[in-house]
Amino acid sequence: PYIGGEGGVMKLNGYEAQLKPILDELRLYLMRQGGKKDVAEDIVQDVFVKVLEMDLFLPPNKVKPYMYRMAKNRYIDYYRRRQKLQSILTTYLIPQSPTAHPGIINRLDPDISRAMARLSSKERELLKLKYLDEWSINEIAVRQHKRPSSIKMQLYRARKKLRKVMAENDE
Repeated sequence: PYIGGEGGVMKLNGYEAQLKPILDELRLYLMRQGGKKDVAEDIVQDVFVKVLEMDLFLPPNKVKPYMYRMAKNRYIDYYRRRQKLQSILTTYLIPQSPTAHPGIINRLDPDISRAMARLSSKERELLKLKYLDEWSINEIAVRQHKRPSSIKMQLYRARKKLRKVMAENDE
């Protein structure tokens, strides 16, 4: 049996082949819970890798609940991180009307304001498109005439830079 994906095809053997139907169920479960397809696929792939990296093999009746628990926890973590990032971006990326709440950014949290100011305009725009405007990776890639993998990497680097700058501010 084989498992497909955008990155190509990987041959499955034994235990991995037994996990495939569970992975398909997990992906559908996460999408029914409100997750976007690309997020559900990323989480399912992460769960699959973690289960394969375990030193022990669980029987199918035990691995399925374990995988569901792990996927649910990862989805909740993703959702919390996204909510926090969306809150920061809403506060610091949406242009403020000069007449409505002048200087609100500086009064709310100068550390985050300084951190956002240290991002390039391209990084801020990319974060805005993804998390405020809720564009998909593919939509952003088409708009910017780049490959989706390039956009994913740019988003990863922008988030990493924001975390680093905010950690420096905490010190």
